[in-house]
Amino acid sequence: MSRNVLIKIVLLILILGGALMVLIEDDPRVPTGDINQIRPVMPVQDSQYQEPAETVEQEQ
Repeated sequence: MSRNVLIKIVLLILILGGALMVLIEDDPRVPTGDINQIRPVMPVQDSQYQEPAETVEQEQ
């Protein structure tokens, strides 16, 4: 066998082995809570262009 064919066989085995390992170790979890009330958690972002909430409330 040529070196090229051996490399292809080894890569095929590694790819199939990795895919099989992912399938075996995959442990999907049941969602908890009410799925009708999805609330995304967004990180707080500080921006120099946003006015503080106190200033916005006073203007209204």
